[in-house]
Amino acid sequence: MGTNADMVTLARLHAALDSVVETEQLIITIRETSASQGPAVARLAEVVHEARELLRSLLTRPESRQLSET
Repeated sequence: MGTNADMVTLARLHAALDSVVETEQLIITIRETSASQGPAVARLAEVVHEARELLRSLLTRPESRQLSET
């Protein structure tokens, strides 16, 4: 049963990453087309980028994470 739960968690992480990537693309479009690029949009872009990187690190195999940390 643990493996099934792991697969569900993995699928959810992938779905979350897809959603964050789509959001990031939307923010890029807003920044490129909007005349008013306030600090809120810039901060939102930073937060979404951080979320993307966190999700990617969670989806990286543990042995790969150890190699990149050294």
